Amino acid sequence: MVHSTAAYKDYMLQCAGCHRYDGTGVARNGVPSFRNSIGLLAALPQGRDYMIRVPGAAQSQLSNAELANVLNWAVMQFSPGQAGLGFRLFTATEVGASRQQRFDDVARVRRALAARIAESGHHLAPYTFGKNE
Repeated sequence: MVHSTAAYKDYMLQCAGCHRYDGTGVARNGVPSFRNSIGLLAALPQGRDYMIRVPGAAQSQLSNAELANVLNWAVMQFSPGQAGLGFRLFTATEVGASRQQRFDDVARVRRALAARIAESGHHLAPYTFGKNE
């Protein structure tokens, strides 16, 4: 269930420390906002894979089902206007299939996704991590 109390609690315990309780993140520290942005990622197959494989998600203590629930909740909570852009709910099976693969350069992957999304006239929240590498 997308609007579950469990997903909210898991977000607060596993994600809010960096992305904040309201999803605004801390751009100056390389933590992007989820607000009006995360739905753009969730609408693309490569974006969904990215959301599952970013270190904070992939290495969290959440089970595959719990992580899928948190990702669904976060999209609906912080990016509801973008959920209609092709978003489908994450599943435990999808999370389990992607989660174990690690990125060599997560910043490069996000920049490539941002460029692809910009081609469609949309923009992800600012992300400064890895800009000077």
